[in-house]
Amino acid sequence: MRASQFIVEGPQENANVVEMFKKFLPLAMEVLEVDSLPKMRFEPELNTGDQPSFGMYSPDDNMLAVALSNRHPVDILRTVAHELVHFKQNMNGELHADSGETGSPHENQAHEIAGVIMRNFNKRYPEYLKSKPL
Repeated sequence: MRASQFIVEGPQENANVVEMFKKFLPLAMEVLEVDSLPKMRFEPELNTGDQPSFGMYSPDDNMLAVALSNRHPVDILRTVAHELVHFKQNMNGELHADSGETGSPHENQAHEIAGVIMRNFNKRYPEYLKSKPL
């Protein structure tokens, strides 16, 4: 599913989510200092096995996946930011088999940097905090 195919209440909400994404990605790329993005897959829900999650990054196929159903768009962006940090960690050759473990340095770094990205985004575009959940 592409960012432009988010299913929300109507055409205006769709346009808002697409515009939000268009503003978010360049900001996230700037903070992460990357000039490319991984493939992205958006699904209603994700099957992430033993660890329930709204998102995941697979270094094997350079794919970021994010769940959409019943989530606020800014929360979805926060998940994308978190997974983009894992993408950057992979680009730097830092990820290993235990990187995704709860409390691991790589997981904590992803939480931290995603928080920075979202604070910058929300400060620049506070109007998106009033968006409706998908």
